[in-house]
Amino acid sequence: MDALAHALLGATLAQATPARRSALSPRQRLAICSGAAVFPDLDFIGFLVDPLRFLADWHQGPTHSLLLLPLWAALIAGAFALAGRRKAAFLPACAFAAAGLASHIALDLMTAYGIALFHPLSPRRFWIGSLFLVDPLFLLIALGALIASLRRRKRWPAIAGLALLMLYAGAQTLQQLRASDIAHQWAQANGIAPTRVTALAQPLSPFHWKLLVVDGERYHQAHLRLGAGAAALPLPGPLGELARAYRPSQQLVWQLRQRYGADATLQAQVQARWHDPRFAPYRRFAVFPALSRIDRGHDTCIWFTDLRYDLPTLPETFRYGFCRSGEPQPWRLYRLRYFSADSRQGLD
Repeated sequence: MDALAHALLGATLAQATPARRSALSPRQRLAICSGAAVFPDLDFIGFLVDPLRFLADWHQGPTHSLLLLPLWAALIAGAFALAGRRKAAFLPACAFAAAGLASHIALDLMTAYGIALFHPLSPRRFWIGSLFLVDPLFLLIALGALIASLRRRKRWPAIAGLALLMLYAGAQTLQQLRASDIAHQWAQANGIAPTRVTALAQPLSPFHWKLLVVDGERYHQAHLRLGAGAAALPLPGPLGELARAYRPSQQLVWQLRQRYGADATLQAQVQARWHDPRFAPYRRFAVFPALSRIDRGHDTCIWFTDLRYDLPTLPETFRYGFCRSGEPQPWRLYRLRYFSADSRQGLD
């Protein structure tokens, strides 16, 4: 999730701890726990080095590992103890750092990106997808609990806030199951025996879900708004357009996407680019890979996307592929910059 959500959750955790005698003051506990809760996302530095390797291997990898959590906690606590020249503060600082790190891992597990929980022993990534990257309701609950706890100088508002956040996360998981059931019912009604059915949390509202029915290399997707009689959020401009794209279950619009596109005459060329050895990191990253588009003009470009992150009415998020200027020229690896139509960055 976003850095603000991580920081607020870490700070609320610190406020919920008993006010016992300790080598750490309440402010120090809050600073260490909230700082540690943000620490794992320092891996974003890797994007500046190699965007594709960052996407596939580095982001939510080593810094999000349960196995490496004690190491990161010790480093954070050690830096704090050395900066203050207080050896006695190391162990309590280590405990609060570990709590902040664990909260970060737990929160990111609820999103759709996937975290390498057991790095370096296993590259497998785990994810649930019941919370979106930015969740306004989650932020409001965490912020309200933290402010109330700080103003009253009491633990109970923080504890109540944490309990409410856990209830909210549980409710979202139940909504995810309900959304998945709707997708299963649609697949059954249309004679599709899916290999996988997924419902992913979407922005703006806890009632917004992306439905994905996987049929081999074919993906059927729709954008659902749960809630009996719930209307689209009355938001202005592009946000309003995005909100209106989510429909009640009776009015769903299902879209077919394919890994190599719908044009059979181009699929061999698209498939060759997908299996290019230079594209191995993207193949590791993408869970629901599909052809994004083929550009023809001065250059020919073949772009792929991962349907996990794409939102209706907005440009697709993680678009990577190959371009060349003519038949004799080699294919070169590129990415399209976020939110752009055709601004590309070379990766070779």
